[in-house]
Amino acid sequence: MSKAAAKSEATERFLGALQAGLLAWLIPGAGHWYLRRPVRAVILFVTIHGLFWAGVAIGGIFTVNPRHEAWWCRAQMGTGASGLFSYGRQLIVYRHFEKQVASEFGQLKTSEMREDRIEMAIANDGLALVPPARDPAYVFTGVAGMLNIMCVFDVIILSLMGRLGEGPAGWPGHERREGS
Repeated sequence: MSKAAAKSEATERFLGALQAGLLAWLIPGAGHWYLRRPVRAVILFVTIHGLFWAGVAIGGIFTVNPRHEAWWCRAQMGTGASGLFSYGRQLIVYRHFEKQVASEFGQLKTSEMREDRIEMAIANDGLALVPPARDPAYVFTGVAGMLNIMCVFDVIILSLMGRLGEGPAGWPGHERREGS
C-alpha cells in the first residue's frame, strides 16, 4: 500500500470515528447503530434515555440547572440532545419567571434580590427541585450522561479499529473494514 493510500485511509477512518462519536453523543445508541451494532444501539438508547428521563421525572423541569449544580449539569450534557432539550426547556420556564418577577416588582436593587425573588416564585409554583427528590434526580441524569460519554469513547475506538457489526472478530455478521 502506498503512503498516499495509507494516509487517505487513515484520514477516512479518523473522519468516520468523529462522525460516529458525534452521533453517539447526540443520540445515545446512534453511534453503535452507525457501526452496524443494532442490538447494542437499542440497549444503550433505552437504558440511557430511560435513566435520564427517570431522573427528570423525579426532579422536574429544573433538574438540568447550571445555576445551582454546575458539575451535575456538565455530566447531564453527556446525554446530548436530551440534556440540551431539558436545559433549553428549563431556560424557557426560568425566563417566564424572570418576566413575572420584573412585572411584579419592577427593577430590583441588586441581581441577588432579583434571583431570590425568581427562586421564590419557582418554589411557590411547586417547580423547585428540593430534597429528597433532588439527589436521585441529579444522580440519575448525571450517571446517564457519563454512561453515554463512555459509549462515545467505545464508538470512537471501534470505528478507529475498523470494527463493524456485532460480536468479536470471526463471529457471524461481524465485518472488518478493508485493510484492518
